[in-house]
Amino acid sequence: MSSNISPRKLHKWFEKGKSADTVFKRFHLDKRGTFIFDNPHFAVWVEYADDLSANFPEMSAISTLTKHYGDNLLYEIIQIAKRKSDTEKLAIKLETEQMQHWLVTKKSPDELFRLYHLNLKGRKLFENPEFNTWAKYVDDLTTKRPEDPTWMYSTLTKYFNDDELFQMTNVAKDSSKTKTIAAKVEDDWIDAVLEKHKTPYQLLQNLRLGTTTNELLEKVAFENSLVITWVKYMDRFNKRYPHEKTSMIETFTKAFGDDGVTKMLYTAKSDRWTKTLATNMEDEQLKMWLDSEKSTDDVFMLLKLDKGEDNFNFQDKQLLNTWVSYINVFIHKNPDKKYVLFSALQSGFNDIRLNQILNVAKTFSSMESTATKIQTAKIMNYRTSNESPSRVFMLLGLTDEGDHILSTSQFKLWMKYVEDFNKRNHKHESWFIPLHHSYNIERMLLRARKSSSTAKIDKMLENEWVKYWVGHEMSPKYTFLHLGLKGTGDNTLNSPAFKIWTKYVNAFNTQYPKEKVTMIEGLRANYNDINMLTIFEKAKNDPTTGQLVIDLENALINKWMVEKKSPAYLHRQLGHVKSSNAMIQRYIKKVTAMTGKPPE
Repeated sequence: MSSNISPRKLHKWFEKGKSADTVFKRFHLDKRGTFIFDNPHFAVWVEYADDLSANFPEMSAISTLTKHYGDNLLYEIIQIAKRKSDTEKLAIKLETEQMQHWLVTKKSPDELFRLYHLNLKGRKLFENPEFNTWAKYVDDLTTKRPEDPTWMYSTLTKYFNDDELFQMTNVAKDSSKTKTIAAKVEDDWIDAVLEKHKTPYQLLQNLRLGTTTNELLEKVAFENSLVITWVKYMDRFNKRYPHEKTSMIETFTKAFGDDGVTKMLYTAKSDRWTKTLATNMEDEQLKMWLDSEKSTDDVFMLLKLDKGEDNFNFQDKQLLNTWVSYINVFIHKNPDKKYVLFSALQSGFNDIRLNQILNVAKTFSSMESTATKIQTAKIMNYRTSNESPSRVFMLLGLTDEGDHILSTSQFKLWMKYVEDFNKRNHKHESWFIPLHHSYNIERMLLRARKSSSTAKIDKMLENEWVKYWVGHEMSPKYTFLHLGLKGTGDNTLNSPAFKIWTKYVNAFNTQYPKEKVTMIEGLRANYNDINMLTIFEKAKNDPTTGQLVIDLENALINKWMVEKKSPAYLHRQLGHVKSSNAMIQRYIKKVTAMTGKPPE
């Protein structure tokens, strides 16, 4: 203590209520040039100020120090003192009091964020210990003034957009050191937005999740950080505002429309990662319509099936499928309306559209019998008017059934119609031509071999395909491409399509012996000799193609002989292929045997 300030005098000052600021100066603590914590009188003064503040809160040590140094400099001084063992205890005490002082004066979280230099921490923000201190301050501020809550989010969004913030939060959740604070930031954000009564739909737009359906369900399935937060927000919103409760399917529908969501779900079902989610959401979509007492006509309009440019048929099969699915659940709930509904379908649509509806309806047990009965009656009408098979193919809505058409009951009905028509009219109308005009037959051929239930018709289709293209004099060199064989690469000889092509080569050569195309010629028209050797190598490992490889190797050697290939040329072109040397030696041996000298 200063030589002229005794404990007794200090006590008298206290009794008289002499201000902490005055005593601060009497101790010469206001003099610049020395670190205040190193002054031996500083601790005495702090004690004096604290005792005084019991009756005069405005005279606390922290209030006086703030007056002299300001918040920022005082904070830095305290931080330096915390790092020194002899002043650490007092520094921690003043640090706590400074935080309380900020709470009383309601210091802006923005200012404190900058004071802690958190604005410079970037994506490592949550790893900084000062961030925890700052977050607690924001919490305490709200606890002290619940009528005027303060949110971390308000400050954080000045430095990070929502996408960045949620990515940071998601990463931080994976770390044991930061997962608690990351969850706290997320909860704070949700509370802040809930306070504004923002709907899940509005938030979907704000997060830019509601601008396009592209990859949206993939983000849901893979728990994208933005989607996780949005779902969590929706759950909290529904609890806070139960009279406005909503769901994911309802929000997506508001964002993209019923037709947009339907198309999104259809696309997502083709991806194994999103198939289950999309299927479940399809069920939720049907339930949403049913719970809101939508009629089948209402859903027809919602899916915009009335807006198609072509009034003769439904061009969007996915929308049609969804609408018929709704008819199914509607009938389950309202079985007494089934007859009226189907009567309305018959009177409201032309034959093509009606049959398209019936084709889908027959896949549901609740409607199969009724749909089949109506369609059978339609076919009888076509028989009476002696409609051609190609026209009936169109009237039955078979032009857009998909590659599974061969297994459908409506296709089988049509095949019987073709047979009956030809008998009655002594004609040979082709059932293949309508299929050929509407479908990729080559793709159907390859897919057909995977199903035993359609084995008979598959074989018929294969024979008709061969017959059709042979009739059009299509060279085997080109049907090779039609069957997609060029894309099979090293597996060409083992491909199911190759068996069909082999059959075609034989049929073509039988029909056009003067234009004969050998198998090796067809292969070489689509592959170079390097490819041929690698194809042979792969096929040698399969016992079912072993002899074929030998025959093709011999045929290739014969071609080299006709072309008078030199061994040197063959080595340059094929030398890097494993089996090339053996092939070239066979070639040399054969030429030598036939000419009496090796090839030059």
